Amino acid sequence: MNTSGFSKVRPYWHVDAKWITGILLLFLLNITFLLFIFVQVTAADRGIDLLPITLASSFSRDGLDQEADLEIMHQKIAESPNGTWKPIPSLNIAVREEDITGLTPREMRLWFFRQLAEPLYYEGPQGLASLATDPEMRKNMEGGIGPLGFISAATHSKLQKTFYIFGSISLALMGLLVLFSYRFGRLGSPGCVIFLAALPGLTALSMVRGWLEHGAENLIQPAEMTTVTLYTQMIARLAAEMPCQR
Repeated sequence: MNTSGFSKVRPYWHVDAKWITGILLLFLLNITFLLFIFVQVTAADRGIDLLPITLASSFSRDGLDQEADLEIMHQKIAESPNGTWKPIPSLNIAVREEDITGLTPREMRLWFFRQLAEPLYYEGPQGLASLATDPEMRKNMEGGIGPLGFISAATHSKLQKTFYIFGSISLALMGLLVLFSYRFGRLGSPGCVIFLAALPGLTALSMVRGWLEHGAENLIQPAEMTTVTLYTQMIARLAAEMPCQR
């Protein structure tokens, strides 16, 4: 009597276990892909590029390519006894002629606001507050900067750790899904789950990357600039000091 077939009989509970594991894996993979997108957006190379664009756009209601501010900056530097000028008097950021020579209006604005973005990214509100010369403004900045605080080195580190945890759990569930599947299902089941989870995630990632590459200022309309101003808490105070607001 041939008994080899009995060893290949699939336990009945494997079917239920496969579906349960597959559903859990799909849920966790969606979260993992979302975390991956946030990790990419908050990374130093992209985060520090995004912050200047967002800040510059909130100040420059006429667009980043408007030339009047660049002309004013050159004039103010030329009139300064020490060859430097602070575009925002309440912030300790001085501009010299060599800093902006050869820059377009857009490049000048992004260069200037990058001086704010770097301490904001690496040190949070305290880093930005350290640039303020006005005690009241420094206190307001230390109290929080709204949504812009999400793009920071601290946030990136937390998201990265969370991503690794969810990624590890997803890999473990992937192994269980393969174990509980049968024959071609050991390839098809995980492949189907990955496809269903990756499709919306990769689409969202492509949209985010396109947004970053084409510049956030293309998405910021005047009505939305007001919202940015309210959330950052500092723009309402600083906007009046910028040449473009006069």
